[in-house]
Amino acid sequence: MINSHTVLARLRQLVTLDEEGAENALPLCRLCLEEIQSRLKETADKDDPRIAQAAAGIAYYRTVIRETADSDGTTSFKAGDVTVTRTPAAMLEIAVNVRDEALLQAADLFEDCGFAFRQVDV
Repeated sequence: MINSHTVLARLRQLVTLDEEGAENALPLCRLCLEEIQSRLKETADKDDPRIAQAAAGIAYYRTVIRETADSDGTTSFKAGDVTVTRTPAAMLEIAVNVRDEALLQAADLFEDCGFAFRQVDV
């Protein structure tokens, strides 16, 4: 059965979390799982692993947003002649791609709630 710990395990594949970070991320994982479960078709397999992956993708995206909001900008690391720079925009772009790919993989499990029929002109 998929639960918040399953989602946390998937999230830990996307981002490094120590024990305290994992404990803090568990409520977010629960919230994201509930969000995904609320969008499922009645006929969807509730134990499909794509559900956990989609919830983890959303949790990863929200974690990056929170980290970006808490940081003061660009993060750099230098070791000898090598410098690695991570900008908030680049981190957010990666998180959006991870989230969207996870949701796309599970799209056939979700109710279609993005359609609205408004009017036909003759």
